[in-house]
Amino acid sequence: MRRLLFVIALLALIVTACTSAAPTEGPSLIIKRPTSTPIPKEPIPTPKRSPAGLAEEAVVERLAANLGLQESDISVLSSELVEFRDSCLGMVLEDVPCAQVITPGYTVVLEANGLQYEYRTSRDGKRIQPATLALVWKREGGIVGFCDTLTVFLSGEVYASQCRPQAEGRTGTFADLLSSQEQKQFNNWIAKFAETHLDASDPKGVSDRMVVTLELYGTGNKPPTQSEQQALFKFAQELYQELAR
Repeated sequence: MRRLLFVIALLALIVTACTSAAPTEGPSLIIKRPTSTPIPKEPIPTPKRSPAGLAEEAVVERLAANLGLQESDISVLSSELVEFRDSCLGMVLEDVPCAQVITPGYTVVLEANGLQYEYRTSRDGKRIQPATLALVWKREGGIVGFCDTLTVFLSGEVYASQCRPQAEGRTGTFADLLSSQEQKQFNNWIAKFAETHLDASDPKGVSDRMVVTLELYGTGNKPPTQSEQQALFKFAQELYQELAR
């Protein structure tokens, strides 16, 4: 009997041990999340400028360089699409060849320091022509046979030419040729004097007669005095000599 009880107790212990043992775990499963690939950003396209906008930018840059101004000091008053009658955009200069062909472009009016400046450009803005004349000085004849022309635009472009064969025209700007005081004096003349034709030529009949004239496209209403006329002629001649060097 004791032996039977011992066997039963032993079996009970074996069953208890089996049921209390921790179950054996299988291999763990590691799940990897997919690595996110960054989506490349599309470059932001630069907005295309209109032809009119390109023309305006070109003339503002030109005027600022000519007069030594900041571009922020210049305002665009108007911009108009036109068809010019020639490749010179309707502004013919001495000894500058001009093809007689219709050329589309723009007329742009700027304002700076209380003055207005007109420019003309080709449609793509690559050709720029000032259009606000300020002064034209001419000298012809004399013993050496002068034939010189100086054209000055209010926007600061200066053009000198000679009618001699193979003579090349020369260009410059106020920023390169004039001091700030000289620019101020010139602008004062334009604002003060009316449009004026001046003649400092030798009397007719004089041998080797020198013909010297000056057209001033002033916006004022006063004629220059004798001393002021002499100052204008001196200014034009010295400016021509400075550019022709």
